[in-house]
Amino acid sequence: MRIITTHLSADFDAFAAAVCALRLYPGSRVLFPGSQEAAVRRFLADSELSFPELKLRRARAGKLEHAVVVDTRSPSRLGEVAKLLVRDKCPITLIDHHLEEDGGLDADEVIERPVGATCTIIAELFRERGIQPTDEEASLMLMGIYEDTGGLSYRETTPEDLRITAWLLEQGGMLEWVRRWVLKALQPEQLELLNRMVEATEELVVEEVPVALSMLEVDRYHEEAAFVVHRWIEIFEIGVGAVMLVRPPNINLILRSRLPGLHMGKVAQRFGGGGHATAASARISGAMPVEVREQLVKALAEELPAPARAIDVAARTIFTVDDSVTVGDTKERINQLRVNALPVRDTESDALVGLVTRQILDRALSHGMGERPVRTVMHPELPTVAASTPLVTLRDLFLERSYRFVVVEEEGHPAGIITRMELFRRLFEHQHAAGAALDHRMAGARPMSQSITRLLRETSPPWVQRLLGAIREVADSQGVPVYLVGGMVRDLLLKRANEDIDLVVEGDGIAFAAALADAIGGRHHPHAPFLTAVVSLPDGLRVDVASARTEFYRTPAALPEVATSLIRQDLYRRDFTINSLAVALSGQRHGELVDFFGGRKDIQRQEIRVLHSLSFIDDPTRALRAVRYARRLGFQIAPDTRNLIQTALAEGVFERLSGQRLRRELEYLLAEPHPAAALALVAELGLLPAISPDLMWSEAIRSNLMEVEGQLAWYRLEELGAEPEPWILYLGGLALRAGAEAVAGLGRRLQLVGALHDRFVALPEEVAAITRAASSDLPRSQRVRLVEGQSVEALLLGMAGLELEERREVADAVEAAVRVQAPVSGRQLLDAGVSPGPHVGRTLKLTRDALVDGVITEDEALAWALSTSRSLGLGDGV
Repeated sequence: MRIITTHLSADFDAFAAAVCALRLYPGSRVLFPGSQEAAVRRFLADSELSFPELKLRRARAGKLEHAVVVDTRSPSRLGEVAKLLVRDKCPITLIDHHLEEDGGLDADEVIERPVGATCTIIAELFRERGIQPTDEEASLMLMGIYEDTGGLSYRETTPEDLRITAWLLEQGGMLEWVRRWVLKALQPEQLELLNRMVEATEELVVEEVPVALSMLEVDRYHEEAAFVVHRWIEIFEIGVGAVMLVRPPNINLILRSRLPGLHMGKVAQRFGGGGHATAASARISGAMPVEVREQLVKALAEELPAPARAIDVAARTIFTVDDSVTVGDTKERINQLRVNALPVRDTESDALVGLVTRQILDRALSHGMGERPVRTVMHPELPTVAASTPLVTLRDLFLERSYRFVVVEEEGHPAGIITRMELFRRLFEHQHAAGAALDHRMAGARPMSQSITRLLRETSPPWVQRLLGAIREVADSQGVPVYLVGGMVRDLLLKRANEDIDLVVEGDGIAFAAALADAIGGRHHPHAPFLTAVVSLPDGLRVDVASARTEFYRTPAALPEVATSLIRQDLYRRDFTINSLAVALSGQRHGELVDFFGGRKDIQRQEIRVLHSLSFIDDPTRALRAVRYARRLGFQIAPDTRNLIQTALAEGVFERLSGQRLRRELEYLLAEPHPAAALALVAELGLLPAISPDLMWSEAIRSNLMEVEGQLAWYRLEELGAEPEPWILYLGGLALRAGAEAVAGLGRRLQLVGALHDRFVALPEEVAAITRAASSDLPRSQRVRLVEGQSVEALLLGMAGLELEERREVADAVEAAVRVQAPVSGRQLLDAGVSPGPHVGRTLKLTRDALVDGVITEDEALAWALSTSRSLGLGDGV
């Protein structure tokens, strides 16, 4: 079998090249490794075009004798066909115009040309071999050329593309096909996608180049998204644009550029994709959108052409005037050269020693100095810059100093000159190629910053406002940027109360803390290894201060190590996007919300999302923290974050997590309101076995833990004693369902020791005692004795497992145990003549039992106790 094949999701260029190549390789059949793009499928359905095609299942069963691969040189884009080529070891002919795409396809013959479309190459082969294309073939190749060159408008379009287009038209090619199938209008669903892209667009500046980035979540795969992106680029005249269509766990990355020197295909290759210099794409799986965004910005920074330097734009011929030339002759030379200023050259040293302008000369002439040498009126300061000076630095120099020109020096010698007009002409050309600032319709749709000064004023208590004012004064006096970070910023946007003030300083945080303490009359406590300090206010409140830092993990699940960084890196180390927000507290940016990673949008969406795909690998406790924030805020855990939790579980990182760290995070989680709901989400995420393999979840367990919450509410309402430890209460309740050994196993996993260990592993026995106390056959006093001395956690767990009547019996015993005290004291018995000894304590217990059981009243208690003592034969000496 001889085949012609192309890449997955074939567009018109790939499809037409494959079909028309049948004339070049008679006896071949077209083998598509996958489906075609939607536009190609619609064309096939309407046109009923017929051509010999080979299905994959037939190719699997047969043997390939020769293969022609068109429009790609990447095996990964051939799908299963690549495996068949390797299996059959058949000769391969490659026809492709992606000259700069990294290949990997081992072709025996390569036909490649630097043109805008593969169909251009196919058509040229037709013409060179004297093959007359049919009208349909000529039209197909026109469609492929028009699609891949953007209607002959992309930067890669070559004169060859134009010439072969004219030839195809002469051979009967129909532009009606191009107009109908390639240059089509946007459909309603495509318009909706375009509007969402516009709303999500933000402008980044990467290496002084404006980049339009649109990142949005979609609920399905958009086959013709690339066409919508093309229209987005066209409508808003975007120079460099990137669109991320996020549908967890996948991200469809589409890249476009009209900036000379930037090859988007190379950028896409870093993400496993490919394409042209002006158009490329990649499909990414298992990565966080924020992480991909960071990697994309880095890739663009590395692939963007090096910024132009002063020497690159300098005119190498430097027109000068000798210092001995008269003012009048110098004015004549300036007029001849049609310039407004000239460097002045010292005739003895040949060095440039100053400059003279038209205005200086005119003024000198008005004073009758036309015959004086120009050195007497020149400006002795000559503006010079190094050859490597970036153009943006030159721009600032010209704007700040009003220079007419600068001399560019290389190795200490004049090498060229740049005039003001030439510099701004170059800058304008660069801006036009790169794309100007975003159209106001997009720039206004997604502001990059937001002042929340009013929100701070409206929601913060007076002491916080006074403190923030002091922070601003100290920061401005030290000249360091200071930011409010952490949960307070998040809760400000949610309009929730939070007075935990955490500051990050871009500089020496410990020195700032000391200055702040002095300013407010407080004290500071530095922690140098962690680059942090605590400022204690005079009224006992505190402020946490940290130098901007980044964390790195030497091994998965290890504790982080700390290094200094700037605010962006500091925020990137945070656990979730909603906690990666900051508010600038210093300088002109005071009150500005800083949001690098989409935290504000995730707050609006009510989603918990991590910042990068290794977040749970680095720190598995973040999974439990995600549950805590989801339950506290009423948010959902984002689908991509859920997928990353599953990845972390599969990698077994929880097994390397120490028991102390695990217990601490569980303590935080179960101290929140409604722990049963939190554990339900833990179970839903599959985290229970990571805590302990014996833990299970069921509807019955959930109902039981809800009953525990109910019993705790009763316990608090009746004010029956000390508060239970929530983590012992709820984890114990979970483990008890699996038996005493599961309780002991969980204790070992959490690395409990000493009294805490004994308290936890005693739960099964104590809960059994509570269950026995529910028996209606027991006298009330015996029930009281059974519940006394048991931990409050065992009491509540035991009661939650009882029927209503049994629970009432135990509740009555608990209340009696707390409120009914022994009505007689040992001192009273001794004063009445009872001899000291163990019998005194026995008598007091029996007397309390009698009171609890209603045998006696409090007024009868003393006489009853003395009588009981005598009846027991313990009354000698009475």
